[in-house]
Amino acid sequence: MILDNDPLGIRSIDIKYEGSTRATQYCIDDFMKRLYGSRKITDMTILTCEKYHALMLCFENRDLVVFIKSGLTSGYSGEGPKGTSLIIRLAEETGITIKEMKAAPSLFKRINSSRATVKDVEFIKKNGTENFDYDRLCLKNVDKEYVKRAKDSFKKNKDIIFVRKEDEKTKDAVEIDRAKALKMLQEVHDAVVKSKKTSLLTKMVMGAKIISIIKDLYDLTDYIQQ
Repeated sequence: MILDNDPLGIRSIDIKYEGSTRATQYCIDDFMKRLYGSRKITDMTILTCEKYHALMLCFENRDLVVFIKSGLTSGYSGEGPKGTSLIIRLAEETGITIKEMKAAPSLFKRINSSRATVKDVEFIKKNGTENFDYDRLCLKNVDKEYVKRAKDSFKKNKDIIFVRKEDEKTKDAVEIDRAKALKMLQEVHDAVVKSKKTSLLTKMVMGAKIISIIKDLYDLTDYIQQ
C-alpha cells in the first residue's frame, strides 16, 4: 500500500514556463522579470541541446521552478548567443549558482511544450554541474557596458514588458514569415471564389472564415510593422 503524505498537494512544486523558442529578447525579458522580482533566484541550470539553451530557475523558497524556453543559443555571434551571455553575466552579478546539463531532445521538447514533470525537475537538479564551458557560452563583447545598457533598457521599458500578452509569444519569429501572409491572401481568394458557387448557409460559413483569415492577416501585418 502506497501512502499519500500530501493528499492536498500542499507541498507540490509549481512549474511555470516563460520565454520563447523563437525570440531571444522574450527570454531575456522574462529572466530579468524574475531576477528583479520578489522571489530570490538561487540556482540557474543551463540546459543544452546542440546549439540551443533553455534555463531552469530555482528559488529560495523551493516551491517554484521556472523554465525559460530555448530562445537562447551559442556558437556564433548573433543575438541568441548575446542573450545567453547576458543572462549568465546577470546571474553572476547577483550571486546565482550557475550549472549546465546536456539535455536529451525528448526532455528539451517537454520543456518547450510546457510539459516537464516533477521527475524532470529532480533529474535536472541531480545532474546539473557547475563546471560549464564559460568561454563557449559567454561572448567577450557582452561586457559590463553591454550589461549596463541591457539593465537600463529593461528598467525603462519594464511597464510594457510586464503587461505583454502571452499570445504575442506565438508571433515572435526572428524573421518575418512572409510566406504565411501570402498563404492567407490565397485562402481569402479561394474562399471568395468558392462562395459564389454555394448555398446561402454555406456562404455565411465561408464569410465567417474569410473574416477570420483577414483578422489573422491584419494581426500579422500589424506585427511586421512593429
